[in-house]
Order: sequence, then C-alpha cells, then structure tokens
Amino acid sequence: MEKEALEIARQLTERTLAGDVDGVGELYHDDAVVWRNFDQRELVKKQVLKVIGLLAKSVEGLSYTELKLTPTPTGFVQQHVMRGRAPNGVELEVPACLVARVEAGRIRRLDEYLDSAALAPLMG
Repeated sequence: MEKEALEIARQLTERTLAGDVDGVGELYHDDAVVWRNFDQRELVKKQVLKVIGLLAKSVEGLSYTELKLTPTPTGFVQQHVMRGRAPNGVELEVPACLVARVEAGRIRRLDEYLDSAALAPLMG
C-alpha cells in the first residue's frame, strides 16, 4: 500500500504541474471528495479538475518546492510550497499540506490545507 500511495502522490504532482487535467482525473475515484481548509468546502471530482485546469492556465511557472511525501496506513501526506506567478504578476509562495486517503489504487478523499493569506493573489 505504501509504495502504491506514494506513486499516486508522485503522479498527482507531476500531472498537476503539467496541467494534465485528464491524467489527474484518472487518479481520483469518481465519487472522490476534496476538502479545502480556506473556504471549508468539499468539492466533487468535476469541480477539482476545473480548479486544477484554471491553476495550470493562470499560474506562470507553476512548481512545488520543499516537497515531502509520507506514507500513512490509509494513503499519504504531502507537504510542499506552491510557487509561480499569479495573473496580476505577484510571486506566489503558498505552503500546502495534502492528506489523502487511497482506496483500490485511487484517491478517495483529499484534505487540502493552504495558507489563505499566501493564496490571496489568486483569489482576487
């Protein structure tokens, strides 16, 4: 399970940064849920993929630095700093933590913790 979960985490990062929305979609169960701390919302798969597509198109030089992956009994935890340039020209430096539950080789649930103040240039 640990190797499988870490490979899913690596693929999630790779596909997200490449803007491969369909590829990201393959990593999630159809009924997967993603919860976000900054707005307390749960998004369904279709909504998550839309957000990833917008992120890939709107953030120039999107990258993750300080990447740390840790397997858990039910999936993985990923910590990173999202970097890039927002559409308004502001440099982004957004600390993030993802807590994922993996079932049958795909993500069932992902809880996403982002620094909302650092995310502000993308929200306005």
